[in-house]
Amino acid sequence: MTAPTRLPAAPRPFSDELLSSWMVRVAARSGLAAPDMTTWLAGQGREAQPHRLIDDIAPDPELLRLWARACRVDPTRLTRLSLALRFPNRVPTWILERSKIPVCLGCFEADQAMGRDSYMRSDWRLADHLVCPIHRQMLNDRCPACSAQLRVSFQFRSGLLRPFCSRCRGLLTSRRGEPDHNLDAGFAAGVLDLQRQIKRVLQRHDDSRVRLEHAIRTLWAPLDRVDAVRPVLALWFEQPGWHCPFEARAAVSTDAPFQHLPLRWRALTLIILGDLFGAELDFGAEMPETARWLFSRAVPVLPHRQCLWRRSDEEKRSVDWATGRVQRLSKSPVHRLSENFLDERRDFGRIHP
Repeated sequence: MTAPTRLPAAPRPFSDELLSSWMVRVAARSGLAAPDMTTWLAGQGREAQPHRLIDDIAPDPELLRLWARACRVDPTRLTRLSLALRFPNRVPTWILERSKIPVCLGCFEADQAMGRDSYMRSDWRLADHLVCPIHRQMLNDRCPACSAQLRVSFQFRSGLLRPFCSRCRGLLTSRRGEPDHNLDAGFAAGVLDLQRQIKRVLQRHDDSRVRLEHAIRTLWAPLDRVDAVRPVLALWFEQPGWHCPFEARAAVSTDAPFQHLPLRWRALTLIILGDLFGAELDFGAEMPETARWLFSRAVPVLPHRQCLWRRSDEEKRSVDWATGRVQRLSKSPVHRLSENFLDERRDFGRIHP
């Protein structure tokens, strides 16, 4: 009988750390990637299923038992790192995929200042978490050096793990993380207030969350114009001819737009919601007049049973053959030389509702 595998040393998980982040730190000390470490822990040539190797939301109990035994950690402690226990009221549509996790460079700076491993925070996987409440600056989903979609890799520097951009290999704890290279402090503070309101709505057990989700879906529904390659929120810009940029096109007509949007577009969505429903984001039974007018321009692609804001009998009628074409146009490609991509990465502070 094979003796249980025990690692000579393993770091303890931080209280706010993602389970997958802790596994990465443990595996790195053995010179392995976390999936390879899991396969090795399973032992005897039995390979674990790749999609079950690391699940931050609801981890496989058997895999947790293997890791806990090898690292001499209480399995209950690892179970508490799961997002399902941390955020019991969260539905999967409000949790980001691992490949799209934004990060706070200020938190990485703090890790370095405290002389500990850098690690990924659990809050960063929440779709509505856009601003770090500790450092009061926007999270980053793009590398500050190469501007590519940020994918963090960890490497040892002076005996501790440090975060790097997987594409340009740039260190993510430099002074490029200061607020003047992010969105300005005033913008971040406004988004933080809206972020807190959204969090309160998501924690409720009433109809507010359903209305919130309906409002977001409607903002990202196609307009009722056949020739408009843009979602409903384009009306908020008051710029004729504005088309939905390619980076946000995947969110149009989906049931969970926040899962498909880059961070800056999620921030803009919150700003529009605040403009339509007030700073307190009151999603009551009565929709504000401005929101009612804006939402009336949407192609009714959402099932009426999911919406508590009922339309009039006239609006409930199914639209004509053009509906399908509108939805196709909303996702059709736009040439890269079109002016939609000018200033694509600039602050939203220059956009006025």
